[in-house]
Amino acid sequence: MPAFIQIDIAGTDLSVVLDDDDRVAYAYMTQRGKIVADVWLYNIADPPEQDPWQDRTQLPFLNPRRFCKQDAGYRITEDSQVSCTLVSEYAEIKVDGELVARLAPGTKPGWSKGAAIDGPLAKSLSE
Repeated sequence: MPAFIQIDIAGTDLSVVLDDDDRVAYAYMTQRGKIVADVWLYNIADPPEQDPWQDRTQLPFLNPRRFCKQDAGYRITEDSQVSCTLVSEYAEIKVDGELVARLAPGTKPGWSKGAAIDGPLAKSLSE
């Protein structure tokens, strides 16, 4: 089931949007309405074997299999407890208390728990 959650980061002009469209999930950092960072979180659909970058009709892109962990271990729903905290220059995104992503203005891509290796949609998150 699709989910769209927006969190304003206290004391800043930054927000984080988590978007699960029932196919793929991403997090976006916005500043005054403009996307300043993004990261792939997980695929719901089967990951492709080949890079989908050439086919713009496939946006937002699924992350190819070689870049993904087998299972992200979570899925965002409207009932998820999502928090976003500024730690140094990074925004840490937690879902149900678990760190799942890290973003900072100008990072494209950011870091994701679901990334097995660094790729064009996400860097591997190490705590």
